[in-house]
Amino acid sequence: MMNNPTWLHLLLGPMMLVLAFWFKRFPPKKINYLYGYRTPKSMRSQEAWDFANRYSANAMVVVSGLTCLFQVIAVSLLEFKTSIIWSAVFLSVALVVVIPITEVQLKKNGFV
Repeated sequence: MMNNPTWLHLLLGPMMLVLAFWFKRFPPKKINYLYGYRTPKSMRSQEAWDFANRYSANAMVVVSGLTCLFQVIAVSLLEFKTSIIWSAVFLSVALVVVIPITEVQLKKNGFV
């Protein structure tokens, strides 16, 4: 098992899932410039801040779970190095997509 790095590759999604659950369990209490979902819209009020951090943490859980599934499929169907690249791209794109989705939800919920 130590000679096969597949297990190491398959830790990417679960590690992100742990981080996402960490953000859900311990969201930032106050608006700050260090920790949390920080955009101009989310930092306009404490209510917007709380909503954006809660929403983005939930979205991160979904993205991380999908990444875990994607990794298992990729590693079983693709050559190892290719599966690493595609999994990293999948996770990166999915995490970036969380931003505009959260921004839309902020606007939709009146945090303009």
